[in-house]
Formats: sequence, structure tokens, C-alpha cells
Amino acid sequence: MSADLNQIQTALQPTLSAANINPVSFLATDYLNHYNEIVMLLEMVPDMPDMLEDVLDWAPKSYPDHFMESGFAARELAVEAYENAPTPYRDQFDAFVAEIDLLLTSTLYGLQAVGVVERGFSMAARTLLVGRIAQAQALMGRLNGVIHGKIDHDISTLNAQTSVNSADEEEEEMQSQEDIDALFD
Repeated sequence: MSADLNQIQTALQPTLSAANINPVSFLATDYLNHYNEIVMLLEMVPDMPDMLEDVLDWAPKSYPDHFMESGFAARELAVEAYENAPTPYRDQFDAFVAEIDLLLTSTLYGLQAVGVVERGFSMAARTLLVGRIAQAQALMGRLNGVIHGKIDHDISTLNAQTSVNSADEEEEEMQSQEDIDALFD
């Protein structure tokens, strides 16, 4: 760690707890609201298909963008802390964010592509959506752990999955879309 980063972290650390930012990870749980919102909407969509428009309006949002657009009182501090977060926490946090963003955007793409409003939800589609929601909630739990200063020792599994996702992203997205399409036919 550079001396400059160490000095910045030392200066920031005493101000974090009072602002609801974890003084170990330099991250705030308020960011989870970005995901809680979409997961809650996804849970409602099968029974209330008219909610689909609201669901499809969701898009991934970076940590800094979330805070700068939120009513979080210490938003500037939250962004500064994130930018200077200890590397192990920041790296794990960013990896989990990338994984959940990919999961949610592929789910939304699938819902839009197959036209669930016109066709409705089959039992298989509901089952798939419930599975995707469960995966998102599990990732949110891991993300929450990192925010609370707990290093996730299973990150090597995530990194291996992420590198496979990156290398085969287009092919996997097409396979995922084919799987979703089959549920609605």
C-alpha cells in the first residue's frame, strides 16, 4: 500500500462510523438498496405483470453514482471512502457487484426478450425467476458481508466463475437466453 493511500485511509477512518460507513471496509450498506429494490420488484412481477415496465427501467449503477444520486447524508464521504477502500475489500466488493449486475441484467434481458407481458408467466418461467432471485439474494448476502468487513474466502470460486463469464460471456448470454426462451414456448 502506498504511503499516500495509507495516510488518506488513516485520516478518513475516524469519520466513517458516524456516517454509517464501515470503518474496516470503507463501504456503506446503503448501496444494497440499489439491489433490494430490483429484487423486490422481480418478486412481484409474476403476479403483477404490469410491474414489468418498472422492472425493465432498472439498470446497474456504480457505487459512486448510487451515492451521488441518493439522499445519503454523507454521500461525498461515502464515495471518497470507496475510492480509498482497502484493496481486499474493494476488490471483493467490485467482483460481487459485477456478478450480481450480470445476473440481474441477463434476467431482465430475458424477461424483455420473451415478452412476458404478452405471453404471461408459465410455471417454468416462475421457477426460473425464483431461482434467479435466490441467486441475487445470495450474492447480496456475500456483498453485505464484505461491506461489514468480512473477507469472503470463497472468492476464488467467484473469480474463477467471473473469468469464465468474461471469456465466454457472449456464448453464455446466448445460452441463458435460449434457456429462457424455451420456458415461454
